[in-house]
Amino acid sequence: MMRGLTYPLSIENGNLTVSTNLGLVEEHIISVLETRPRERVMRGSYGFDPKIFSTLEPNAINARVHKAVMKHVPEVEELEVRGRVSAEEEGLYDILLLYKVQGIPQPPLNLSLNM
Repeated sequence: MMRGLTYPLSIENGNLTVSTNLGLVEEHIISVLETRPRERVMRGSYGFDPKIFSTLEPNAINARVHKAVMKHVPEVEELEVRGRVSAEEEGLYDILLLYKVQGIPQPPLNLSLNM
């Protein structure tokens, strides 16, 4: 069983909340994509660099998302990233992540990243 602190960090009844198993993996993915390199002092390469959005090239952005998740979330065994510039809201990049953990397909994860 996997256990870890929830992301984002929260407190319940005076204690830090904990996530387990597949919820923890999903939170790790979101953490990687919302953290900028060098934000974590002891893990300077952890995170996703938003400078890639200056290319506005979906294939390059999707490849960088894939690389960041596979590098920093070892529980993810297979990952497919589908992304595009949001048609509904300016300044967002919508991504759909399809992934497996321990050989089991997980529910798709839909995220919007600020460009």
